[in-house]
Amino acid sequence: MNELTQALKVLVTRYPGTMAELARQAAVDRSSLYKFCNGQRVPSLDQLERLADALELTGEQRTTLLLQYKQRSRSTDPHLRAELHRLLAASFLVEEYTQGTSSLSNEQAQALPCPTYVEGIRAVSHALASLLASHLLSGDTRPLLLSPFSNEMLDRVLIDRFSCAQGQSVPVCQLLLFTPDSGIPRERIGDIANLTRTLPFLFLPKMSYEAHVVRSDMSATPPGILMPVYLLFPEKAIFMDAAGQKAMILSDTDVVHSLRLSFSRTFVDAASVLKLASTAHDFRESIALYSTLFTGQPHSFMVRYQPPFSLFADADMAARVLRPAPGQEALVPAMLDYLNTWNRQKPDLYFCEEGLLQFVRSGAMYDLPPELITAPDNATRRELLLRLRRAAADDRRTVRIVNTSQLPLTPSMSVNVFAGRGVVFCQADPTPDKLCCREYLMEDPLLTETLMHYLNDLRGTEHIRSQKYTLDFIDYCLRLL
Repeated sequence: MNELTQALKVLVTRYPGTMAELARQAAVDRSSLYKFCNGQRVPSLDQLERLADALELTGEQRTTLLLQYKQRSRSTDPHLRAELHRLLAASFLVEEYTQGTSSLSNEQAQALPCPTYVEGIRAVSHALASLLASHLLSGDTRPLLLSPFSNEMLDRVLIDRFSCAQGQSVPVCQLLLFTPDSGIPRERIGDIANLTRTLPFLFLPKMSYEAHVVRSDMSATPPGILMPVYLLFPEKAIFMDAAGQKAMILSDTDVVHSLRLSFSRTFVDAASVLKLASTAHDFRESIALYSTLFTGQPHSFMVRYQPPFSLFADADMAARVLRPAPGQEALVPAMLDYLNTWNRQKPDLYFCEEGLLQFVRSGAMYDLPPELITAPDNATRRELLLRLRRAAADDRRTVRIVNTSQLPLTPSMSVNVFAGRGVVFCQADPTPDKLCCREYLMEDPLLTETLMHYLNDLRGTEHIRSQKYTLDFIDYCLRLL
């Protein structure tokens, strides 16, 4: 429960009359007043001021309440809410973006024509694909430098080429320009619109992506020449217009190195927003990452296809579920410590109906490595569901089902937000020969804090089902067992 909700609850409790009388005095609907006090809805500034008048607050109490409202309401701006929703939705749709539609191998793409100047989207696309394929096949480990701006053609070619890339991962660094006239001041929030556009790049199998935000007055576009959309290779550079209709390719090594140096200087001084926390790895590295983020038990949100049932498992239940494959026995002690760490957390959980049904039908548990567990029997599944139900009925934290028509959750993706620590975008690869996951860590404190507020405010909206709906659906799952 946030500070504004707590303060309102205390003040309303001290009111000498009834809730109905207070609602009438403040010209507020009584059901809305109840929702203000239990955190399901945030009052408007006008409603809050009328409540302050009806409660006959002192000047100091009124000032404190309005300050709490100002801090709380950072995510209530409609444009900001839309961008935050787009950020979450894009993270769960990232697999659709990264499937790759090209039938060309990198060897075939490398042979495409690549003149100095080209016009037309098809010609520009071929030139860019040729440059990317040559770089990916060269084994050069120097990073690609991507402009703050992009276009659909560049996004599509990057996704196609990196989706079929051979060899080791290639680092890609991008500046995300914040401009004062973008509608979202940097003092309040990171450049969400730009960040959302980068999310399709996150989990390309051969890309190690890192983004920094730099403030700009738009007087110059780093490196500040030619066209706004560019990609700087180690020895070449391609510049495009915003529509991807025209492109100029530079091959002068000295010029390209100068452009890369200019970009890198700006990149080094810019605020880090998003970076790869780990390359593809087994579950032990995830344990280490989350153990660090859990330190101090920060308030956290976990948005995922299925609730993390390890939150509800004790040592006895873990002994029933953990069944390591031959050669994996050494992981069990670390896993038990990990479960104990999770048991001490009280995160708010958002998940979907399909995830619960899959657990009921198959016993799949996505928060534990498949090589360490066997599907729990019906009795264990029922016990875990009962513990989940008790948590959903507990007012101390939020356990809710997500409306997937509003936020499309998928089995392999999760978004975990830790107050004061950052946001983790995690993708697990469930294929039998790739039991691994990758995490990207977004450490921007302003964006993390605002996303926390936004997730908290989702309760009572069309994005999140009601507590009653969630409890009823869990009861339905229990009847299936």
